[in-house]
Amino acid sequence: MLKDDADKGAAIHSFDPEASPQEKAAAAGKARSQLKGSTPTPPGAFPSGPAPAIPDWYKVGWRAVSNIDAPALEEGEEKDKTILSMYLNEQYYGDWYHNAALIFFAVFASHFLTRFNLGWGWLFIVLAICNTYYVTSMGRVRRRARDDIQRELVKTRLVSEHESADWINNFLDRFWLIYEPVLSATIVSSVDQILSTSTPAFLDSLRLSTFTLGTKAPRIDKVRTFPKTPDDIVMMDWGISFTPNDISDMTPRQAAQKVNPKIVLSVRLGKGLATAAMPVLIEDISFTGLMRIRLKLMTNFPHVQIVDISFLEKPVFDYVLKPVGGDTFGFDIGHMPGLSAFIRDMVHATLGPMMYDPNVFTLNLEQLLSGTPLDAAIGVIQVKVEAARGLKGSKMGGGTPDPFVSLSINNREELARTKYKHSTFNPTWLETKFLLINSLQESLVLSLFDYNGHRKDTHIGAATFELQKLLEDATQEGLELSVLKDGKDRGMVRFDVSYYPVLKPEVVDGKEQLPETKVGIVRITVHQAKELDASKSLSGDLNPFARLELGAQPAHSTPIIKHTNNPVWESPYEFLCSDKDTSTLTIKVMDERDFLKDPVVGHMTVFLKDLLEAETGDGRDWWPLSGCKSGKLRISTQWKPLHMAGALSGADQYVPPIGVMRLCLQKATDVKNVEAALGGKSDPYVRVQVNNVTKARTEVVNNNLNPVWDQIVYVPVHSLKESLFLEVMDYQHLTKDRSLGSVEIRVSDFARELSGNPDYRYESTGKQEAVAPIKLDGHGQMYKGELHHVAEFVPALALKDVHFDADENELQRAARSVVGSEDGDIASVRSSGSSTSLLKQEDKHVTVTRPLGSSGHTPAHSTDTTQSAALNGAAEHNGAAEASKAKVEDSGEEEEEVPQGLELTKEELLRHQSGIIIFNVISGQLHKKARLEVCLDDGYWPAFTTAKARSAHAQWQHVGEGFIKELDFGRVWLRLNENSEGEKDDIIAEWKGDTKPFLEETMDRRTTFTLMDQDEKNHSTVEIEARYVPVPVTLEARESINNQGMLRVVLMDGKDIRAADRGGKSDPFAVFSLNGQKVFKSQTKKKTLSPDWSENFVVSVPSRVAADFSIELFDWNQLEQAKSLGSGSINLADVEPFQGTERIIYLADKHDDKKGQIRISLMFQPEIIVKTRKNTSTFSAAGRAMTHLGSMPLDAGKGVIHGVGGIFKKEFGKHDKHDSESSHTPELPSGQASQPIQSHIMGGITAAFPSLSADRQSSNSGPPSEPGTLRVTVLDAKDLSSSDSKAYAVVRIGDKEHKTKHAGKSSTPEWNESFVFAAGTFTPKMHVWIYDHKTLGKDKLLGDGEVDIWRHIQQGKTSSADVFAELREGQGLLRLRLEFDADTNPLGRGPSVSSFERSATLSSPSRFSIRGRRPGANEDN
Repeated sequence: MLKDDADKGAAIHSFDPEASPQEKAAAAGKARSQLKGSTPTPPGAFPSGPAPAIPDWYKVGWRAVSNIDAPALEEGEEKDKTILSMYLNEQYYGDWYHNAALIFFAVFASHFLTRFNLGWGWLFIVLAICNTYYVTSMGRVRRRARDDIQRELVKTRLVSEHESADWINNFLDRFWLIYEPVLSATIVSSVDQILSTSTPAFLDSLRLSTFTLGTKAPRIDKVRTFPKTPDDIVMMDWGISFTPNDISDMTPRQAAQKVNPKIVLSVRLGKGLATAAMPVLIEDISFTGLMRIRLKLMTNFPHVQIVDISFLEKPVFDYVLKPVGGDTFGFDIGHMPGLSAFIRDMVHATLGPMMYDPNVFTLNLEQLLSGTPLDAAIGVIQVKVEAARGLKGSKMGGGTPDPFVSLSINNREELARTKYKHSTFNPTWLETKFLLINSLQESLVLSLFDYNGHRKDTHIGAATFELQKLLEDATQEGLELSVLKDGKDRGMVRFDVSYYPVLKPEVVDGKEQLPETKVGIVRITVHQAKELDASKSLSGDLNPFARLELGAQPAHSTPIIKHTNNPVWESPYEFLCSDKDTSTLTIKVMDERDFLKDPVVGHMTVFLKDLLEAETGDGRDWWPLSGCKSGKLRISTQWKPLHMAGALSGADQYVPPIGVMRLCLQKATDVKNVEAALGGKSDPYVRVQVNNVTKARTEVVNNNLNPVWDQIVYVPVHSLKESLFLEVMDYQHLTKDRSLGSVEIRVSDFARELSGNPDYRYESTGKQEAVAPIKLDGHGQMYKGELHHVAEFVPALALKDVHFDADENELQRAARSVVGSEDGDIASVRSSGSSTSLLKQEDKHVTVTRPLGSSGHTPAHSTDTTQSAALNGAAEHNGAAEASKAKVEDSGEEEEEVPQGLELTKEELLRHQSGIIIFNVISGQLHKKARLEVCLDDGYWPAFTTAKARSAHAQWQHVGEGFIKELDFGRVWLRLNENSEGEKDDIIAEWKGDTKPFLEETMDRRTTFTLMDQDEKNHSTVEIEARYVPVPVTLEARESINNQGMLRVVLMDGKDIRAADRGGKSDPFAVFSLNGQKVFKSQTKKKTLSPDWSENFVVSVPSRVAADFSIELFDWNQLEQAKSLGSGSINLADVEPFQGTERIIYLADKHDDKKGQIRISLMFQPEIIVKTRKNTSTFSAAGRAMTHLGSMPLDAGKGVIHGVGGIFKKEFGKHDKHDSESSHTPELPSGQASQPIQSHIMGGITAAFPSLSADRQSSNSGPPSEPGTLRVTVLDAKDLSSSDSKAYAVVRIGDKEHKTKHAGKSSTPEWNESFVFAAGTFTPKMHVWIYDHKTLGKDKLLGDGEVDIWRHIQQGKTSSADVFAELREGQGLLRLRLEFDADTNPLGRGPSVSSFERSATLSSPSRFSIRGRRPGANEDN
């Protein structure tokens, strides 16, 4: 009892009953601290900690309750609907039922009261109840009708009439007196900074010395609302006015205390000491206008995303401007004839294109309040200007134009331009430009000009491209747009546009982390400088500005701040960087000297990588200046990685592996249950991650909190510093998988460096077995469950020069083309204070490597700017070397000579059976945008996956790895998955091949592979090259290809069977089970103790070593449940491949009493078993046999089979029609496998296992010329998606279809029903559907499949085969038996069924049938 109370959180104290009172008091005092946590919290007290997170399965808000944001269910996944929702109209719900129920209640209650002789009082109670209901319901009807009518009338009035806003005007009158001083101070501080940096050279300074907007608040005169807009749009018309001089609505006291708006701009003329101030006065400001405001709402804070403002008519404004004389002697220039109207027209001309209807001025409040700068680039667009055709020149007097293209956004400032082409109407440029963009809601404008030398260039026309089209396809190629001017066609321009967005940070361990790339956008902000050296200024004051140089060319200059040695610039600048590791920046602080040369006050040159490390490290941003006595500069940088091909996993970033970690993931105990709220259990599996990249995963165990995997995975590692995260995940079929916790292991605990061995650079420290607690992510030091695993490091061969030739990215290719152009001009692109520099970085003397205050900082100082410049030019190489050396010393690492490694030929490499395959996925031409998944062997999980292609012309440049255990028998699968990683798989195309021929083709060169969909209609190509690093691994027996494959079992006969009937006989039948699942049931032999079955079947065995294969004999009873006659276990571990083995299985009951024996014959054929993940369940289907040549099995003997890889060599990269037709061993289509049925009994070790494909693909295969009889026996199915379904099958060949009986509730139904069809060349395929029978409601489709009949049936008189068909649209494996007789023609004869099965006929479906027609029922086959 005490333990139960303690588990519930109560403080428990126990005392020794024999102790004295003093001892009891002392024990209670020691336990007093335990009572601190049990102090009750008073009602209404503030919580002591953060509120707990709301679980995902809670429904909070109307959107969650209505499921409005839930994704639409895919076809075939619709939930079952009830009969009412399908057949009863909505009109039968509601008040009709309520009124009928009231009448029924009144009649029944009156009858009941009369029947039991009750009085009138009870009857009045019933009448009172009915009256109350009537009054309540009528009141609701009237109230709802009144509300609806009033709402409609209000909508009409809102559109047609204006309403006043006196309530908000009353609020503004009071709030304005409080807010106006704050608003004025904000305006002065902002405008003053702009004026100080924009002062013309002939003025000394500009300052706002006086600013007020007065005491009278702006007013909203009228408001009109538009109710007929979308739900997330609010649109209103506001009549606003700001008339401070209007005192008609003010009391005399308010008018006497009124303060009018007044703005005084102090302009200081002259230079140095000879200066004079002149005030410019603006007063008596008034404004009136009609404004339309449109608000776009959103769910996130601040809930208003976009505000669009426009004036429906030209506003009326007035003012008094006194440029000379000020308040006393000032003269209003508005009195000058024509000047006031001229100023008013200029204001209208400026504001018209900006915010006069139909133009709108847009404020993005979401971006404003997010903290992101408005001018921050969101990505880069690459514009390849190819050519223009048919241009029409506009030279004076005629002539051929000299055209060039100017690029801009929304026709604003020029961002880049091409070279001009001399005297042509059809120019070809072939130039690539990169532009930084801030929004995709704008337009790219390509303006064509005629170059005129010293005169102004002549505008030919312009073409406009909407950037938002790049959201649909990030690469737009072959664009041809008309060049227009004044609405007339002036030619055509051809160009390509590609968009590379900025990569978003990834959340790792609760922290945001940027992906590591070399290409990106750098945003540098020059904040301020302090303690500048003023020794070169005669007055002691500087006019400083900072200039940023990229390479040898100036890129950006800050504003000039007058008369200060501590300037504040706050000047941001963005540029595109092609290589973060080698780029350097130079910032020079200069003194502005008007017409004289500006001297350099101080400078600094730094590696961009050092700047970024200082920003992300200790946050220090003050850097020392060189070439001066004193001075420091405050700068900050931000790196924004770009999503360019090869930016994340490119060949230039790849590091060869040092070996693999061999992990035996045994089991987990007591894992977290994330589905407890829904009444289920987690579906756990383990994924192994290295550097946040998933390298391996186990299979999924459904509905189990103590899963047992007992799987061995191999994870390539590249450094002793790497860590492996073993994360237990809950598999979700439709949504993202959820984490159940993780365990971390370090490579350095299992490996160490090895010296003196030319073959290996590292060695293992031994195998370690561990039981590690599973740490819950995001919960501090909380643990739930334990993971049992064994880890071991296996070193790889130390090969020499394992790398790929890295392709240049788009930016580097453009730079090379620019540098190598005819005149050698350097392209520099500027975009709203941003630029793209395509310069080849020149080596410069680095003056600083760390900011001020950092340890180890030793800046290089020089006392003279000229000397510093000379040093940069003379000691360029030495300075860079010293900086590099300093960096190495600071990091505490010394460079060591790396061993060269082994040099092996291709043939020598491929002799090693196990190793790491390194894939370099370069590019692809896809029929749909998708990501490429590379699977090895069984393909249960992909070895790695690329990013989803942003266009049909994919440029991945992605390097990935996978471990292959047996090279001769391994398989490579290339799959295109249209959905993103973590979502439900949607495979749109695939390619399969053997590993060894794949490597032979891709190790020397890049090879193109063609991927096709299931219908072989849509083709996609992928370009890949590969490398192979051998890792000598000793495989366990369960890991070998010999451990999985197809087992053929022949049930021969039995003897001495236990007698179960009164007559001393039994009716025995046998049931075979594999790993707890029933795989075969034999026929029943009546009245015998020595049954002779002579039946055979084929079953796929995922693991011979771990297989639990057994046979159990039952006695059939017509009325009772079958009784067990005994069971026996069959050991498959010692079954030799390709050798028929006859065995006698002795039967024993549960008391180990042996009685009877069964004689069977076994033959095992190794092959890869393809495993599939669907609906949190797994099943396996037979793949292609890997160890056959024609119909002759290979004599492999004992152990692992070797030397077979050469048999399956094929030409890779050649996928034309001729090659596919001339192949002698074509594969079966995905999801089908078959086994011919032999009439003789397989016995002895010389029995040959028949081929699964080659013998049926001989030259005489194909459909018969004349139709024959095809007998289809629907045997059974397994691994259906629903475990309690009453399944039945529908089989259709041509226009004939038949249906089986529905089985009992089971995921492994058995039917054993036969149907007869006419089959020939006109019936190439058989369609099968599996349904779950519903007594009420529509039958649910569990899966469907197709069987290519003539792939499994030979041409000849008779032929038969057992066919395994993988179900689509669901999951499961269906087993059929096909028997074809070419001598009989069943046309005109009805279906026949065997004697022990009932016949089944299927009438035409009624139009009132609950279950609709099957998918594809109307297709012509």
